[in-house]
Amino acid sequence: MKILRKYILRELVRPFLISLLFFTFVFMVGNLVKLADLLVNKGVGLWDILKILIFLVPGLLSFVVPTSVLASVLLVFGGMAQNNEINAIKGSGIHLLSVVLPVLLVTFLMSVGLLFLSDQVESEAQYAYRRAAKDLLLKRPMAYLEAGKFIKDFQDYIILAQRIEGNKLYEITIYQPQEQGKATRTIMAEWGEIISSLDEKTLTIRLFNGTSDEPNPDDPSAFYKLNFKRFELPAIYLGKGNPRTRVEKKVREMRLDEIIYSLRHNPAVKKDPQTRREYETALQKKISFSFAPFVFSLVGLPLAIISRRGEATVSFALAMGVVAVYYVLFVWGKAMTLESHFPPLLMMWLPNLFMVASGALLMKKVFSE
Repeated sequence: MKILRKYILRELVRPFLISLLFFTFVFMVGNLVKLADLLVNKGVGLWDILKILIFLVPGLLSFVVPTSVLASVLLVFGGMAQNNEINAIKGSGIHLLSVVLPVLLVTFLMSVGLLFLSDQVESEAQYAYRRAAKDLLLKRPMAYLEAGKFIKDFQDYIILAQRIEGNKLYEITIYQPQEQGKATRTIMAEWGEIISSLDEKTLTIRLFNGTSDEPNPDDPSAFYKLNFKRFELPAIYLGKGNPRTRVEKKVREMRLDEIIYSLRHNPAVKKDPQTRREYETALQKKISFSFAPFVFSLVGLPLAIISRRGEATVSFALAMGVVAVYYVLFVWGKAMTLESHFPPLLMMWLPNLFMVASGALLMKKVFSE
């Protein structure tokens, strides 16, 4: 029995590593194209690119590790069923539960490790990624911009450029939100440029041929249209010493202890029900999402035996189907939690409960045969 268990666990290692590399490449390919564009076409330094790449990896592992576990389980046990090894194990009087139990135990331990990775490493990596992006904005603002995408990191302005060529922006729209109760100031220009100061602490936005909604001196809540040939916005200070531009942690970038502390001691979180639900949802999601390797193995083991197919294409297709259902349930559960009164504890654990129930039913079918 001990030899059989070691054999199965050893057989799982190679497909798991191959799946890990494959899915990491699949998830990374989009980011790699963007980073290559920054390196080749926008002059961003190799070290800055490597830092951003490193900060992206921990977040990808939260998706890649569970998917790789599922794919490797489907490959190995599907092949064993296809080659009648499962029937041979049953025929020798060995109960299948004693064979799959070590796999479930290992994936449970992997889930605990993934929880540590998600809490201690991924959270800090996501925060470091945004800080690195902010530094990139200081050093090379044009490299940070992307055509057709709203940029909200310019202090009081939201900038949208439909086309970017070299160091020039075209078809520019700039929104400047005002105080509560006042209309948003809108500036539109045919083209413009962003100039970084020599000390890399301020940016100047220079616009040409456009219009600006300027506040009416007699009625600050109203605006009048101003046409211009050249217009220069006040210098935008992006230095690290400015508290207004300090990169604050978002909820998804917080560790578990930081979320719990905010729920207990932060007045802004405690008083606002919607904000509190957001923090509670992030707390439950971080924990429950980490146990995806365990619930995937619980579903994948009987599914592989029932399907009796050990081909890589079939296994990867089944894996992606299970993963899709799981993540759709997560997205739906999060939306229902934030938009209604469903408790975060229930909705964030619902995908795991669904997978455990499905796995239990499939296990029962396999064991009863």
